[in-house]
Amino acid sequence: MRSLQPADFLSNSMPARCFSGAARAALVGVLSLAGVLTAALPASAAEGAPGALPPSVRIKPLMVPVVNAGRIEKYTQVEVNLEIGDALRLGEVQLSIPRLHDAVLTAIYKGIDEGWIVRGNIANVPALRRRIDESVVAMFGKDVVTRILITPIARQSSLQ
Repeated sequence: MRSLQPADFLSNSMPARCFSGAARAALVGVLSLAGVLTAALPASAAEGAPGALPPSVRIKPLMVPVVNAGRIEKYTQVEVNLEIGDALRLGEVQLSIPRLHDAVLTAIYKGIDEGWIVRGNIANVPALRRRIDESVVAMFGKDVVTRILITPIARQSSLQ
């Protein structure tokens, strides 16, 4: 899909016929200033410019038990986003979301056992990220997932 250019609004194309001469000129000026009509945005996104977001895969929110004195008090939710370094491998990673879900949940439960997650709070985020990264590297190889974002979402009420 091609982006609109200022010339599109000056020709007899469909967008141009929708506006009168003065309105068309004003719209072209405003949209050009806003950067909407330029081809620079897609080009800068492809080049990895600061404003460009890399592709990512979101692991649906995971229910994590809040354990206190060996018993589950309540549950909290954690969401994990994986930034994909190689956009060509995005489809492969998306197809593996069920396996990723299992690997992340396994890492979180390991984190509870190791004391990285205490009463629902992630006390050792780097260790948990390392554990998730080890699982991802085992699945896809090195440098496919470049960043791991772990976000606490919500806490559930107690089980009583």
